[in-house]
Amino acid sequence: MDSTPPTRDPAPTATERNDSPTLPPANSNLPAHRDDAEAAPSAESARPDLSEAVTTVNGQLEDVYFAYDQFDLSPEASATLGRDAELLRKILRDFPQLRIAVEGHCDERGSAEYNLGLGDRRASRAIADLAQLGLPAANFAPVSYGKEAPQCTESTERCWSRNRRAHFMVRVNATN
Repeated sequence: MDSTPPTRDPAPTATERNDSPTLPPANSNLPAHRDDAEAAPSAESARPDLSEAVTTVNGQLEDVYFAYDQFDLSPEASATLGRDAELLRKILRDFPQLRIAVEGHCDERGSAEYNLGLGDRRASRAIADLAQLGLPAANFAPVSYGKEAPQCTESTERCWSRNRRAHFMVRVNATN
């Protein structure tokens, strides 16, 4: 039997002591040390509010204007449609379920029946061009108002030219 008493390790020196707080390992499931207000947003909370996004985009979309008795797009109208396409691409990326009504409008000249057909061709042309720009045509629906919903009611060329248009209306669901 050994009668030597067990030895004790000497107390650690100041350099051997680690007085700093212990941090969890990097792969720990413990939450990071920060307030909830500082926490990084989740993918869901980073997405914009639907109704706010729709209101914003509807306020930024521009009407596409047409020449008298035409449904082909001028270079200026094509440029406008291109800007609208970028806005629509962004909102459809965040909210692919949205539907966009493309309203075809005409001036007061011509019969109601003729202008309904022309308004439909204007709306359909805008949708076809948006599809060529890579937007899903299934999200768009043509609606013709013909001459029944004018922006301007004076009988002048300046006024008539404002009524010959395709107007975009992003809708939250298909029923409104």
